[in-house]
Amino acid sequence: MTLHYIARDADKGLLQKICNELDMSSLSHFKFIKTISGLVIGMLFMTACATTASIPISYSPSIDVERFEQRKLYLDAIDLARNGQFTKLTKLKGKLKNYPLYPYVIYSEITHRISRQSPNDILNFIEQYSDTPLVQPLINHWLKNLAKRGQWETFLTYHERFKREGTLPINKDVACHYGFALYKNNLVQEAFRQAESLWLVGYSQPDSCDPIFQVWRNAGGITQENAWSRLALSLKENERKLSSYLLRFIHKSDKTNATNFRLVHLKPKTIKRYKSFNQDNERNREIILHGAIRLARTDPVDALAALRHYASIYAFDQENLEYTYARIGIYLAGRSDTANMVDGLPINLNKHPALVEARIRQNLKQDNLSDVLILIALLPDDMQSSSRYKYWKGRVLASSLDSADREVAHRIFHELATERSFYGFLSADLMNLDYSFEEESVQISREEMLSFEESPGIQRALELLALDERSRARREWYFSTSDLTLVERKIAASVALRWGWHKAAIQTMIEANAWNYLDYRFPLAFQENFISHARRTNIPVEWSLAVSRQESAFMPDAKSSAGALGVMQLMPATARLVANKTGTRYRSTSELTKVNLNIQLGTHYLAQMLRRYQNNRILASAAYNAGPGRVDRWLNPDLSVDVWIESIPFRETRNYVQNVLMFSVIYARQMGEFKPLIYDQERDYFSQRQLKIPVESLTYDS
Repeated sequence: MTLHYIARDADKGLLQKICNELDMSSLSHFKFIKTISGLVIGMLFMTACATTASIPISYSPSIDVERFEQRKLYLDAIDLARNGQFTKLTKLKGKLKNYPLYPYVIYSEITHRISRQSPNDILNFIEQYSDTPLVQPLINHWLKNLAKRGQWETFLTYHERFKREGTLPINKDVACHYGFALYKNNLVQEAFRQAESLWLVGYSQPDSCDPIFQVWRNAGGITQENAWSRLALSLKENERKLSSYLLRFIHKSDKTNATNFRLVHLKPKTIKRYKSFNQDNERNREIILHGAIRLARTDPVDALAALRHYASIYAFDQENLEYTYARIGIYLAGRSDTANMVDGLPINLNKHPALVEARIRQNLKQDNLSDVLILIALLPDDMQSSSRYKYWKGRVLASSLDSADREVAHRIFHELATERSFYGFLSADLMNLDYSFEEESVQISREEMLSFEESPGIQRALELLALDERSRARREWYFSTSDLTLVERKIAASVALRWGWHKAAIQTMIEANAWNYLDYRFPLAFQENFISHARRTNIPVEWSLAVSRQESAFMPDAKSSAGALGVMQLMPATARLVANKTGTRYRSTSELTKVNLNIQLGTHYLAQMLRRYQNNRILASAAYNAGPGRVDRWLNPDLSVDVWIESIPFRETRNYVQNVLMFSVIYARQMGEFKPLIYDQERDYFSQRQLKIPVESLTYDS
């Protein structure tokens, strides 16, 4: 029995409708289907829907009843291990020895009875399954269990062995236990050195560090200096609760300074109370420099005034002082009324490229083009040769009255127009040239892909994906593809696309620096979902694809540090508002990992932003990333479109908008259409004042 027959004989429209309703393209309803229909039927539907949603029509993987039965037995085995039914597990696991995920069954059995494992049991697993990503998790689990049981001699012996062999996992708990293991084995000095290295960080350590910290503290390990150092580190990391906790360890002679340090962090304007900091000492110097940078975020003018005051009475380290001036300068450069203040900063610009970039953006906004050229020349060579600053050099020279300058600009634009980049596409528009996609194609045979799929690691990765164990599937995939050649990576990416695993295909080619294989790097993922919802919301489908490619690389279970979820990285609160406004059924945050629902809500939100900004994708893209409130504050129709994008205050949003516009062009091409980087009505919102010469004259005869 194969999937091909199901997909071939079924009503394709009906099948797609069922898949969309169940959101099977995310594979997230597998357990539900297992419950109502039995594993085999559930898996057939799951795989058929994945095929319908995102796998080329030519793909018809053979999945027989035996494999489905193995999957059922595998899930049963994992449940037995989890529930401690090891006698039943022993009888069952013999049926799975030929199943790709058999190592995961053994791993689950060992970890759920980890206290009974001897060192030889662990070493045997490591030797037998060294070709899996399970070795380090098992070592981590075993070492923590040894620590829990107080087996400190065994812990230390094997910690050192794994460290020598390069298999020791990087884990905070293990590092903490290692310190205490050294102490329990009478290696006191080494233990205390480990304790100090664990202590001197700007974040909270896990509770497993408490034993080694306790004996270290009792031995007088927390000195006046390292207590102060950790307080400073915690404030630099903005760890407010930790900094409050650390006050108890501060030496009595530093109590006032420490209280002031934390107060300045929370209320930076405190540094303007000059009488409170009238003594020049090391502590006050550190507090003032920290506070000046904090204050510059909201009031760089006050920050500069305060720093100048203290610089006249304090003996600051010159490097630290100059760094602080540079940080203040970056914030000053973001304001339209402080150009003279930036010019007067007592620093060497050659040492501070971030400030030079900020000043370039400032001068572009103010149309001080001659200064832009001077500033570009102050950047390091690698930055000057980037497409970004080549473009801006060309833009400045193109406005010159000197024909020789304009000729140089023509050559710059002509060269850039051969690149597939945001600035390359901008240059092509100026030169009235076609976009250059620099695409390379590759022909991978079906036999090569099927052969690759037979390799054990890839078999495991694809099985885990089929079972919707996505985190494990990714770890297995990246572990198994980490040492592949470029040719093998192309085959791997082809296999990933065949399985509708877009993130794996994209990442595999990125890690190979294979930038020109656009079919792999810009797949038409979940195409039917995107087309359907783009039509309903009347937005360009290539734009929604580009946003999703930038947001998550089409990873259904993606979760950002801020809590955004799914393919289009929706914040739960935003999703709730959109769902309520559109009457979409949305019950819980976990539903945002469902591909169809995420795309539905995401495209509706994109449409809202597009309408808010009069069908201007540039502004709408910026709002999708940074929020419409910020974009409203940034609006300035007196700037030309390229200057407005370049002067977006947030680097992340600036790069985001550029990528989304460029990706939109690529996705339009992937769908057989031509779409410009910037539409005329989008360009017309902005000023043309910096286009000093007619676009028609920007031609170059090579």
